[in-house]
Amino acid sequence: MTRLAGVYRRSVRWLRDHRIVRNAAVAVLVFLSALLVTQWWDFTVPAFGRAHYQAVFLTDGHIYFGRYYDRIGAYAKIEDSYYLQQTQASDASAPADTRLLRRGNELHEPATRMLLPKSAILFIEDLADASPIAQFMQRDSGR
Repeated sequence: MTRLAGVYRRSVRWLRDHRIVRNAAVAVLVFLSALLVTQWWDFTVPAFGRAHYQAVFLTDGHIYFGRYYDRIGAYAKIEDSYYLQQTQASDASAPADTRLLRRGNELHEPATRMLLPKSAILFIEDLADASPIAQFMQRDSGR
């Protein structure tokens, strides 16, 4: 026990005498901790009582469907995002064909999650579980 107390006293004395090294070590530890937190924690704001899927209407007319997360900062996140694609029929009098596509199947293969500037969001609506879009997304995510 005396040996352990001696080691403790020497280490405390060394830390007191080498204050610059101690402060630098603490600064590096704080910096690395902050870096890890900002890289891996998403800073999402918890939302209680909302539906599983939301429709996000943008100011440019696009509509994205998925799990919407409000984040701290200037961007919001949509996970498992889908969008509507309209293709014109060959017959001009026929209505346009509208399909719901999962984001990520495009040529550049983006991730299915996306960040949108909050300034581009017009409004957000919860999708009912009985909605055909929500049912399609539920079936598609089960694959």
